[in-house]
Amino acid sequence: MRDFFKRIRFEVYLTALLTVAMGVVLIVWPLEVTGLICRIIGVLLIIMGAANLFSYFVDKKGMLTVTGGLIFLLLGVWIFVRPGAIAQLVPIVIGVVLLVHSLKDFQMAAEARRNQSSKWGILFLLALLNCAFGIVCICDSFGVLSVAVMMIGVALVYDGISSACIVFFTVQSVKEAAEKLAPIDVEAHEVDD
Repeated sequence: MRDFFKRIRFEVYLTALLTVAMGVVLIVWPLEVTGLICRIIGVLLIIMGAANLFSYFVDKKGMLTVTGGLIFLLLGVWIFVRPGAIAQLVPIVIGVVLLVHSLKDFQMAAEARRNQSSKWGILFLLALLNCAFGIVCICDSFGVLSVAVMMIGVALVYDGISSACIVFFTVQSVKEAAEKLAPIDVEAHEVDD
């Protein structure tokens, strides 16, 4: 169990650091990042469409290949030219990521509770707030993309920090529980009657 927590602790801390960094970038450059992401998606779709069309002309078969290629190509051009059209999907994707992280955080809070940590309630509230950020991102209640993206950035920063805290305190509670159960090593002495 201890090896599991050592492995997961490194993974969570690394993910937390990357999440905080991505959140800061979204806070500082919300519209630029959104437009860039959409244009990258557009270019990838254009490449996929061109590859399908090329494959059709080389093999001379597969009407589905040419149809798929044309759809990818046209969709990619549309997204590249009008990145704002696809940009509204970004908050939903980030919201789903935050919800998945919050489920893991709830599991860690439950583990802390099973190990009788006094901080399990705080960990549960942190996970609940993380879940709320995910729901807000999915609903996009802000209406303005730049504000929504900045809030996604704040949510990502929060997610990174809260995940690191949750793992730290869960590992601490597991260590404390293990120390309580560990046998005491003492030297034996013979007693003379």
